[in-house]
Amino acid sequence: MRLAKYNQIFLLLVSIFLLVGAAHAQEGGLYDSVQAEDIPPDIAIEWIDTLYSRIQADAVNAPAAARLYGYAAVAMYEATLPGMADNNTLIGQIEHLTDLPWPTEDAIHDWPAVIDATMATVLAGLFPDSPDSQQAFADLRDQSLAERASEVSQEVIDRSTAFGEIMGQALLEWISGDGYAERVTAYTPVPNDPSTWVPTEEDMVAVEPGWGAIRPLILENADVCANLNDVPFSTDENSTFYAQAVEVMTVGQNLSDEQIEIAEFWVDTPGITGTPAGHWMRIASVMIRQEGFMLNRATELYAMIGLGVMDAFISSWSLKYQYPLLRPVTYINAYINPRWRPYIESPGFPEYPSGHSVVSGAAAALLTSYFEGARAFSSTNETITLGTITRSFTSFWAATSESAISRLYGGIHYRAAIENGVIQGRCVGEYIADRVRLNPVRQGE
Repeated sequence: MRLAKYNQIFLLLVSIFLLVGAAHAQEGGLYDSVQAEDIPPDIAIEWIDTLYSRIQADAVNAPAAARLYGYAAVAMYEATLPGMADNNTLIGQIEHLTDLPWPTEDAIHDWPAVIDATMATVLAGLFPDSPDSQQAFADLRDQSLAERASEVSQEVIDRSTAFGEIMGQALLEWISGDGYAERVTAYTPVPNDPSTWVPTEEDMVAVEPGWGAIRPLILENADVCANLNDVPFSTDENSTFYAQAVEVMTVGQNLSDEQIEIAEFWVDTPGITGTPAGHWMRIASVMIRQEGFMLNRATELYAMIGLGVMDAFISSWSLKYQYPLLRPVTYINAYINPRWRPYIESPGFPEYPSGHSVVSGAAAALLTSYFEGARAFSSTNETITLGTITRSFTSFWAATSESAISRLYGGIHYRAAIENGVIQGRCVGEYIADRVRLNPVRQGE
């Protein structure tokens, strides 16, 4: 009789425990949220694609575009971080990023919704003078959140977007201290110096002469990877510099069909594509799809490449304007052939080093580090005269080699700027790869 009574009490307590547990499970806490490793990467890819399209539509210049990709990638990663239990924050790894909000731990969050709110907030702040871009970001946010309503409750969406907006505002406050608003925008050529860069077209304005003063994300300073030009300027016909100019002219006069395709594939002119940095962010998107990554790995990869492209452009632009070397067309017209023209129009900034080479070297180093080796892939890009082109590569370094040499085919860089630029970019990428640990388990620590 007594045993039966105890059994009844025990069963009652178990029932109460199960009911309480069920209630808590239904309400849920932060760590009951669906983890990023169980969520497809589509929302991350869509945000990068939309950013690329708006950079293209607004004809954002190359270094400024790299800054946008860098901050967007950091924002997306930190928005997703609470849903990645094994990952590290970038707080402290980016030394000047010292604090960010964290979601309440007693409620479920939806990470795609957090991403939507964070990205819409950050990108609206980074495109203050482009109503069309702001509308595009708002449209993507609203469309995505409407789709999430079929997966999670409106209460969870509202909670998640509220946190995302707070995260976005905190990131914008941090971003505002990078020196962008105070950067120098005027350029005066060095007087009486035949080696100095001068605009190659009438009314050409120097692109971002003060970009080297923008605060890097990971690099200790803009010049930590600087690779100085080892070919001194000379007009002597027996000099290495003269020989480099002759090479540019000769190659440009005898371009094969494939060399023309390569030159156009990698030109990434603002307004035609989403710039060189965007080209590599799209390659990251290709790899996310190809490797079957989920949201956690997608935001990791975007973060690493975003860090790389932003710092690569700060690194290359700092050197360009410290030692502003003239473009091949200026030298060739003055000392070799006054009628020669390059296949690609020379852009509005100094020649050394090749920005394409630096950013491609950084991206290849980071991709190779992330994947622990080579991966074959194909990449598609828009061109000026050949339409949309797809090219295939056996490795990230093979793509970098082609990107770099494309500048010779285009007639806009000497070989030293190309080869030394890749070395400088590799330094940037390896510097970041050695210092940033997003997932200690996967990165071997």
